[in-house]
Amino acid sequence: MMVQWKPDSDDPMQPERAEAVRNHLKEVLAGEAFKGGRRAQDFLLLVVEHALADRIDNLRERMLGAEMFGRPVDYDTANDAVVRVKANEVRKRLAQHYRNLPHPSSVRIEMQAGSYMPQFYFETPSLPIPQDPLASTGEYLLPNASQPSETNPLPAQPRPMFFVASLLLAALAALSAATWYGLQHWRPISNSHQIRSIAILPLLNYSGDPKQDYFADGMTEELTTEIGQIPTLRVISRTSTMSYKGTRKTLPEIAQELHVDGILEGSVEREGNRIRVTTQLIDARNDRHIWAQTYDRDLTSVLELQSDVARAIADQVRIELTPQKQAQFSRVRLLNPEAVDLYLQAVQRLNTGNPSNAIDLLRSAIDKDPGYAAAHSALADAYGWSGDAGWMPYNEAFALQKSEALKAIALDDSRPEPHLALALAALNQNWDWQTQDKELKRALAINANASTVHWTYAYLLSRLDQPNQAIAEARIAEQLDPVSSRSFVNSAFVYYFARQYDNALKKMQEAAVLHPDALEIRFPLGDIYVEKGLYNQGIQEFKELGELPHALGHLGNAYARQGRTAEARATLPKLKTSIEKTGIGVYEIALVYAGLGDKDSAFEWLEKAYQARDKGMAYLKVDPCLDPLRSDPRFASLVKRVGFPEEPAKPNAR
Repeated sequence: MMVQWKPDSDDPMQPERAEAVRNHLKEVLAGEAFKGGRRAQDFLLLVVEHALADRIDNLRERMLGAEMFGRPVDYDTANDAVVRVKANEVRKRLAQHYRNLPHPSSVRIEMQAGSYMPQFYFETPSLPIPQDPLASTGEYLLPNASQPSETNPLPAQPRPMFFVASLLLAALAALSAATWYGLQHWRPISNSHQIRSIAILPLLNYSGDPKQDYFADGMTEELTTEIGQIPTLRVISRTSTMSYKGTRKTLPEIAQELHVDGILEGSVEREGNRIRVTTQLIDARNDRHIWAQTYDRDLTSVLELQSDVARAIADQVRIELTPQKQAQFSRVRLLNPEAVDLYLQAVQRLNTGNPSNAIDLLRSAIDKDPGYAAAHSALADAYGWSGDAGWMPYNEAFALQKSEALKAIALDDSRPEPHLALALAALNQNWDWQTQDKELKRALAINANASTVHWTYAYLLSRLDQPNQAIAEARIAEQLDPVSSRSFVNSAFVYYFARQYDNALKKMQEAAVLHPDALEIRFPLGDIYVEKGLYNQGIQEFKELGELPHALGHLGNAYARQGRTAEARATLPKLKTSIEKTGIGVYEIALVYAGLGDKDSAFEWLEKAYQARDKGMAYLKVDPCLDPLRSDPRFASLVKRVGFPEEPAKPNAR
């Protein structure tokens, strides 16, 4: 049987029980439920210690706001929900902790809704307590006085006069301390200390179902995209912030690693088609809460929710929005709830490298809501990825990518992703350099924080054989995406095409530290090893990729350059089979012949690649595998026919 003890009890906490509570508290704070929630840990520790020390007045909202969050003691609790938001998070984490315990605990800590006063429960056999003569069941029960709020104070309990006097003195001392603390720590945000960079940490899944993680992660990504469109605010890419999911690092540590001023953290709770999103903005430089808000919405209004958060963030960091941005953040469009759910599932598949499965989910989402612009945009991305990786025929993939991108832009021209997809399709399908340049500019005008757009522009500069400009653009992208393996892989490719192979290898080593998908690093590693003359290592990386046409072409080139002619020629029939099935592999056969020194055959297949509009031709100016052909007049003719511009105007990048 569990018996209860509350801080407002006439019966003081016995020392052995206080020790048991503190020991149990250590277990709770170290558990999975409180993992990565340092503020929640601090909040629970604070209220428990106040309760054990009988500092009841310190458990009121205003006092906690001053002590825990540096608010002035007279702050407006009605409009500043920081204490209520954090207390709600602590309650949910406590419930999760006890729900996941394999065996019942002999001590239990609870904090009832509407109250900041913790309650403690003990197993009677292990810690006997004095019997209440008024209780017939043997349980120690207290009157219902559980709402220590500003409007509903705790009922007075009969106490000796000297005890009341002591309590008043303690309360005055606490009030003085809190006042001093508030004056010392509360400061309005001055212009010199404004937040100009922010990271949105993965929203916690409070739905009680781990299978709903995709929903919380998807909402994190959508908020990152929306907030990224606030002018002059640098927003870190989700591929970097997601690496902190479940982390035990403190917010200042995270902010230092990401080089940001502010952190937005929060949670998502879903019940059917209703969602509750709780967000908190923290100045990471002094670990001070700036703003907190809870949003209750139906899934149909998810776009409105995202806009509301973005608008609130802009207001809190004192960035004045243009009329165009204000209109964008005020848009209202109701979505089909099933379409939203399918879309967020598809986003998870894309982020885990499974575009083919994402395509099916996105098609279903669009069937349910044909006007869902984000779903069309994601579908364009999935088609482009499938074509770029050689999993779909080029012509089919890039045509579908272009079609879906145009649909998304027609429905909603306020996101960068469809413009990026259109830029990629234009280049890969038609070598339309001007359209790519135009669409990249448009994407960055919408969201200068879109790291994927900066990476695409870095690749464009690489293909145009402008290595210094490409490296400079890659550095901008890395600042927006500083701790993701994909970011370092992208940089490695930029250095590879710049012929800086040692720097490329260093980037791949940095990527490997972050535990990326093995398939993500094998291809670039193979390329780099071969250009450094480490043929055996490069060949092994390509072989691990199986018989994908891109890997086969580079494998055959590596065999040829190592002098293993028979093995190089053995890749040609496999590539020809791939061409018969999917049309992919024409450019790759040219790479094999270039490695073998058979220039005539290499140019024959490059001509076929030109006629087929093979996407590999976009790398004609910089692909190291084609170096043996560059002195031949036929090569210059090909470069001219592909239509490489001299030097495109650079988009307005931060």
